[in-house]
This record gives sequence, structure tokens and C-alpha cells, in this order.
Amino acid sequence: MTVLHCIRMDGMNNWPEEVKQYIQSLEEKIESLSKELEKVKNDFADYKKRHPPNTGVKHGKPYHFKSSTVSKKKKKPGAKKGHAPHYRAMPKDIDETRHVPVTHCPQCGRRVSENVQEIRRRVYEDIPVCQPIAVELLIERRYCNHCHKLIEAPVSEVLPNARIGLRTMLAVVWFKIHLRMTEEAIPQVFETLFGLHLSEGEVVCILRQIARVFGPYYQELIKEIRKAEARNIDETSWRTNGVNGYLWTFISQGVALFKIAQSRKHTVPLNVLGKKHHGVDIHDRFSAYKTLAGKTGNVQQVCWMHILKNAEELASFSKHEGEHILHVLRDIYHKAKAFDHQGTDEDINSLFSQMEHELDHPYKSHKCNRFVCHLLDEKETLFEFVKNSSVDGTNNAAERALRPAVIARKIMGGTRSEKGSHDYEILLSVIQTLQKNGKNLLEHGPEILKTSHG
Repeated sequence: MTVLHCIRMDGMNNWPEEVKQYIQSLEEKIESLSKELEKVKNDFADYKKRHPPNTGVKHGKPYHFKSSTVSKKKKKPGAKKGHAPHYRAMPKDIDETRHVPVTHCPQCGRRVSENVQEIRRRVYEDIPVCQPIAVELLIERRYCNHCHKLIEAPVSEVLPNARIGLRTMLAVVWFKIHLRMTEEAIPQVFETLFGLHLSEGEVVCILRQIARVFGPYYQELIKEIRKAEARNIDETSWRTNGVNGYLWTFISQGVALFKIAQSRKHTVPLNVLGKKHHGVDIHDRFSAYKTLAGKTGNVQQVCWMHILKNAEELASFSKHEGEHILHVLRDIYHKAKAFDHQGTDEDINSLFSQMEHELDHPYKSHKCNRFVCHLLDEKETLFEFVKNSSVDGTNNAAERALRPAVIARKIMGGTRSEKGSHDYEILLSVIQTLQKNGKNLLEHGPEILKTSHG
């Protein structure tokens, strides 16, 4: 029982009018504060769901740590059932055979029999002790009567003005970009394993030289990504000399293209792809891609994994209505995948009609209502993968392509200059493109350089 209620029972009718108005204003204020308190409690509950106890801010930087988890079921070591096993295959060719004699027993020290009862075969592989080789090129120069000048044969194993061989330079790039090693660690590896001395400054110069000669090939990748039947697009944060920016990726069937820019606007993919690029754009429903579609008119496919993740978040906030939405979307996505890219426009219309029928009803939760309304407005972007074999229903290809760069960002914090960013986007594009085609930089890098430069 409140104080004001007690005062009312005590006989409020005999009080002056000013006191009655004052008490009424207090009641209205209490009611307003009660509603505000309820809203704050609800907002705080939402905040706790979005920010679990294992996240926070320390010294101005966010941190996150995982709690200890112990699996109830002990997993057997090795590959899962149905997966290919991983093991070291026996080498096909034996390069050297060594005989291991025994004359005394290693346990008691006494001399053993002179007759060999059996021979046990054991095979192992090792790397040889390497030493760098210094090569002197004696380049002939002869006069050409047609060109009226001295000419010489092109040298393919070393770049112009370089004192390090091409294979070593490509190995430096592979260590830095693919293995994400630091400029400090790479010279240590070459010194220890190969006896070759490199400085940290040389590592940076090598990256710049290789990026420059791969420039024409990078431009060819841009043309290929524009002509692709479909491409996955995504972006992640990236810092250039301490300035916040973004690393964009464009992934097609056999091409991986990366671009570093300060903007997250639609102008970045528009400049890379052009207004008249071919094929379907696959993305995660970020607003910039909707603007991009309006500029280009290309067919779009949104990522269903992001849709389902958003629905799972709704289910954690609005228990009954959110779980209903999540259940419907999981069922629709499962049916869409069952077509295995062999569906028709009629199948797509049927899927959307079923989804619309099961989702289109009034929701008490504003979040659920807004989510469903926005989703039903995106009919043209939901089911392109049902009928198009080049299109995936998720944006996982772009997510996987960005993962190595995200790890590199945590190690080195980004790039230190605009030139460094340009070099990184070129080298990362070349390495991942080769990887997508089952090739590696050391073996096929020289072929690309010879082809792109003639």
C-alpha cells in the first residue's frame, strides 16, 4: 500500500484543492517513472542477451574470452565416419639406402651372433641441409641489324635489378601473405633453414617488387570477376596506417579478388565491377548491396545463413514468435536446397507463397514484425540459387576467403601505407586465385609472370 493511497483513505475530500492537484501530479509522475523503469529493465535485459558476461572493455579496447567447455561425449581420435583419413603415404622412390649393423647387444653389451636372422625395413623422410647458391649471369649482347641496337636474351629466373632469385622472392611472398609471418620472422627462417641472409627492409622491397610485376595479372582478375556467372561479395574492417578502412573480397568460380578502400559504400564494388558487369551478386543483405543493385540492375542472392542467424537472434528475444519465424525459415531453406539448383520459376513462386502464408500474420513484437516485413519485400533476392547452378544460397565462399586476412589483421594490425595496402590486395588475390585452382605460388607464379609480361 503506497503512501498516497494511505492519504486517500485518511480523507482527501476535506483537503484544499491545491493539495489535491499536487497529489495528483505526484501520482502521474510516479506512473510515468514506473513505465520508464520498466522500459529500462527491458532494454537492460536485451543488452545482457547481446553482451554476455565474457565480453567487456578494458583500457578502451573490447575483449572477449570463451568459457571452458568440456564435451560430455568423448570423441575418438582420427577422421569422422565417412571422411577421408589423413596419413603420410609411403614415398614411391627411395633416394638413399643405409645399412644399420649391430655387433653388440644395446641392453647387456655382449657380442651378438654373426648371422643375420632378419632385416627390418624402416623408411623416413627428411630435408637436406641447404646452402644458398650464388649465380653469375654472363649475358651476351649482340647487335641487331634490323633494330639497330644491342640486344640480349631475356632472363626469367630473376627480376630486373634484383639480387635475389625469383623463387626466393616468391617464397618470401608466400611466407608473408599465405602463412601470415611477420617481417621480423621471415629473415630468421631463411637464415636458419637456408643460410641466406635477408634484412627486414629487403622483405618489404621484395613484396613491392613482386606486387608490381603481378599488376597486369591483377587487372586480368578484375576482368574475369566482371564476366563471372556469379560472385560472392563481402567486406571486413582493415586499417591503413592507423586509419580505419575495409578489405573487400569478390569470389567467383576460379577467381579471388581483394580490394582495400576507406569506404564501405556501394561505390567500392561499383568501381571494381562496373555498371554493366555480368552475373549474379551474392551478399549478406548489407544496405550498400541494395544500392549497388539499383545502380547495375543485376540479379541478387542474399545469404540464407545470415537470415537464419538473424532469426535465431529473434528467437532469443521473442521466445514464441521468434521460434515460429526460425522454424518456418529453416523449413523453407531446407526445401529450397532440396531442388539442388534444378528448380524453376514456378518452384520459386511456390516456396515464397508458402513462406508468406506461414509468416504473414500480426506479431506483438515490433522486432519480429519489422524482420518479417523486410524479408517478404526481398522476394527477388531469396531464391535465385534454386534454379541457378552457379549461385550458392549462402555467402560462405566470401566468408572463408576473408578469414586468412582477418587472422593477418590480428597479427600485424593492417598495413602501414597506401602502397602497402595496394601490394597486399594484389598478392592476396594472386595467392588465393592460385589456391582455388589447385596451384601454388612457387610452382605457378613464374608461369603467370611470363604470360602476363610476355
